[in-house]
Amino acid sequence: MPEEKENYDSKSNSPVKREDFLSRTVSQREKESNSEEQLEFLKREEIGTMGKDISRLKEIEAQKERERIAALNPEREVEEKIIPPPEKVEEKITPPPEKKEVVKIEKEKPIPLIPKSPKRLSLFKKIIVRLAVIFLLFLVLSFLYWYFGVKRPSEEEIIPLVKKIEITIPPSLISVETTNTFEISKLEEIPDVFNRLMTEKFPEGSFIRVLIKNIEKNQLVSLKEISNVFQIEVPEEIFQRLEPDFTFSIFTQEQGKRIALIARVKEKERLAELLEIWEEKLTEEGVFLSGDKIQTLVPYFETTSWQDVTFRYLTISKQDFGICYTLFNNYFVLTTSFESMRKAIEELKAPKLEEKIGQLLIIGFKGKTVTPQLEEIFKKYKPGGILLLSQNIESKEQLKKLISDLQNLSLRETGLPLLISVDQEGGMISRIGFLEEKTPQSEIKNPEEAYQIGLKRGEELKELGVNLNLAPVLDAMGEKDFYFNRTFQKPVEVSGELAKLLILGQKAKGILTAIKHFPGYVGIPFNPEDKLAEISLPETSQFKKAMEANPEFVMISNVIYKDIDPSLPLAFSPQGVQFLKNNLGSKVIIISDDLSQNSLLRNFSLKEIVTKPIQAGIDVLIFSGYRLPIEQGLDEFFAAFKNGEISEVKINEAVSRIIQFKKGFLE
Repeated sequence: MPEEKENYDSKSNSPVKREDFLSRTVSQREKESNSEEQLEFLKREEIGTMGKDISRLKEIEAQKERERIAALNPEREVEEKIIPPPEKVEEKITPPPEKKEVVKIEKEKPIPLIPKSPKRLSLFKKIIVRLAVIFLLFLVLSFLYWYFGVKRPSEEEIIPLVKKIEITIPPSLISVETTNTFEISKLEEIPDVFNRLMTEKFPEGSFIRVLIKNIEKNQLVSLKEISNVFQIEVPEEIFQRLEPDFTFSIFTQEQGKRIALIARVKEKERLAELLEIWEEKLTEEGVFLSGDKIQTLVPYFETTSWQDVTFRYLTISKQDFGICYTLFNNYFVLTTSFESMRKAIEELKAPKLEEKIGQLLIIGFKGKTVTPQLEEIFKKYKPGGILLLSQNIESKEQLKKLISDLQNLSLRETGLPLLISVDQEGGMISRIGFLEEKTPQSEIKNPEEAYQIGLKRGEELKELGVNLNLAPVLDAMGEKDFYFNRTFQKPVEVSGELAKLLILGQKAKGILTAIKHFPGYVGIPFNPEDKLAEISLPETSQFKKAMEANPEFVMISNVIYKDIDPSLPLAFSPQGVQFLKNNLGSKVIIISDDLSQNSLLRNFSLKEIVTKPIQAGIDVLIFSGYRLPIEQGLDEFFAAFKNGEISEVKINEAVSRIIQFKKGFLE
């Protein structure tokens, strides 16, 4: 039993007996014990002698400490804690200090109110962290597998992958002279495109199609975007009732350039209602362009018609400028002049593309008269031209009647005249043997003689009804070359000048010319029609000189030129056709040599023979039928078109060129 010690009264600082002190209630002792030392003493005494009050004293201590801490800083806990009493202490009276004795907890496993070390993560957070680590590890392993385990593509393989998808160009809905394509990166550049178009020169009476590519979006500019750029207020619903494959074009007439728009219609009845509302709005508020109001001669729309097609119009000026629109069949047409509206209606009433692709064909046939079999060929294929061979020619009267009957047949089936072509070179290649003018090219001595021969030859051909001579031959050949006897056999500068005058003579009599065979069957000792030749590019300056006479056609050869395209004959090669255009100009119509030659049939499929020239950019194809039945070649050509194996855009461009040409020169 430890020796008894005296307690001190905190108020009087006098000794207090142990029995009296302990006999008081706990609450009274708390009030009277203002010093921490007395509280510590009390706890030690009670721990030693009154085990039953231990729990209560601990609760009191904890509650008091919490209240003190809350009073000092309610938003933050402290890192300090009163040292708990030891289980055994020596009984010793210690005078109360002026301040509380505190110490920071530095035990290895403390239980502070706010520990210095970070709080332990909850189970949920632990799971999230583990999942994140696993995911990162998976990414690292996947990258390492791809980098080291999978073959990386070469640069040649990567380029096609990142290349933008080619923009699909819809076919033109009407025949156009040509298509002008512009590239922009932002819509604000569109007015500059039209300003450039308005300064360019185009053939009068023809449509020039305009395509604008937004290279930033990799798509064609829409009607809505064009309308917004020029601040033309068009109801949104009108655009929604039109198909996206519209044809936007410039039409050139005597009074200047006009605009023409043709689009297919989705909902004709609703579109008609919307157009009436739009018309009323224009009548009430006026016509605005780029924010400026346009004065009109008459403030309201009127009605007229052309070829039984009714259209509405608003007159803006006496120079045939206004707003004209119509709903014709399944088409919506909007133009800015009477003349352009009439022309658009004529185009839309013309045969459809599938009915016009025969215009790209010049065909041979057997017989000296128009037979029922030949009539069926015209009804089915509607060819654009005829190649006269010796098998079709007997006498002057017979040939005149045959040509006349063929033209009538064509007009009945297509509404267009035929190209009646012949190889009347003179000398050994003179298909029409009974004509007087058959001077070989090699015997033409000077330009004046060449011109006179052209005049005479042209006059005789014109009388028969022939309108296209596939001559002269401009190949710069040597004596050992297979076609040498058919040439001028003179230096290229002389040959070019003779050809030029010969063409001018024929032209003076109304005969069209196809110079041939660009760039030449040169250095070939064997017949190039039987065996496919591969040669180097020959001299072509004589062709350029002959172009000064503006021949309408140029015939391209069926030879592989290693310098241009080592794998394809020039007639099948886009690079080859572009080479021709670069040297002879883009206005000349390109015509193929006969495609039914053994040199091609033995090396290419029939489908390739009928599709590759058009894809390359050739305008007219010749099928003589000499080695292959004509129906077989034509069936393959039409099947390829229907199956989409020939670009409809290419077909349409070529057809448009031929039709426009015929209307200008042959009607």
